[in-house]
Amino acid sequence: MLKKAKFPKYIILAIAVAGILVAGFFVYKRAFSKEAVLDQNKAELPIAKTVKPISATVSSSPTTTAETKIVQEAPAELNLEVPFTSQAPMANWDRTHEEACEEAAVLMANRFFRGESISGSEDAERGLQDIIDWENKNLGFFESTTAQETTRVIEEMLGLKTEIVFNPKSEDIKNAIANNKLVIVPSAGRELGNPFYKAPGPLYHMLLIKGYTVDKFITNDAGTKRGENYPYEVETVLSANHDWNGGDVESGKRVIIIVSK
Repeated sequence: MLKKAKFPKYIILAIAVAGILVAGFFVYKRAFSKEAVLDQNKAELPIAKTVKPISATVSSSPTTTAETKIVQEAPAELNLEVPFTSQAPMANWDRTHEEACEEAAVLMANRFFRGESISGSEDAERGLQDIIDWENKNLGFFESTTAQETTRVIEEMLGLKTEIVFNPKSEDIKNAIANNKLVIVPSAGRELGNPFYKAPGPLYHMLLIKGYTVDKFITNDAGTKRGENYPYEVETVLSANHDWNGGDVESGKRVIIIVSK
C-alpha cells in the first residue's frame, strides 16, 4: 500500500501565506485601477469656478425694429465650484448616514448659494443633523424623501427657490447649470454603476449636478468619499433618474429639482 506524502507544516504555512498575498495583490490592483481611472477622468474635467448667470441679450432684426430675438448661449462645458461632503462625513456608515444622501445634496446646494464653504467633517455632520431634525419635525421622517418632499426642505427650511422638471432632457440640466443653478437628481442608485458604492449600491440615491461637458455630467456624489467632481455619462444619469415611488424606484417618475437663490 502506498503511503500518502506528508508535507512539513512550514511548507503548508508558506503556501497559505503565498495564497493570501496573491489574493491581496489582485484586490489591491483592482482598487488601484478604479482609483487611477477616476483620477484620470477627473483630470480631464474643466476646473471648478464661480460664474455669473448668463444674461439674455436682445438684438434687433437687421430688417425691422419691430421684431426682437432673444440670444442665450451656454458654454460648451462648465463646472461650478460647489463645496463637497459625503453623506457620512465622519466615515460612520450607520443606518442614519446610509439614508442621508438627500440631506447631503441639500446641504451642499445651500452652502453654494450662501457663498459658504464646508469647513470639515464636523461642520458637515452638524449641517446634516440640522436638516434631519427639521425633516423629522416637519415631515415625520427623513429617509428616502421624494423630489416633492425635498423641495419642501429646500424652500421652507433654507429659503431657496426650486423648480421641478418632469422627463428632463440633458439641455434642461445644462441650461440650469449655465444660469448658476444646481440640479438635484433622484436616482435608482444601482443603475448608476458607481464602483465605489458598497455592493449592491443604494436602492435610492440623490445626485447633485454642478457641471457638464459634452457627454458627461459633473456631480458632487455624496454616496462616496471620492464623490467630489464625480463624472457620469449623460445617458447614465438620465436613464437612472427615478423618484422614490414608495420603494419601487425603478418605476418611479423621471424628475429633477432645479435649485436657485
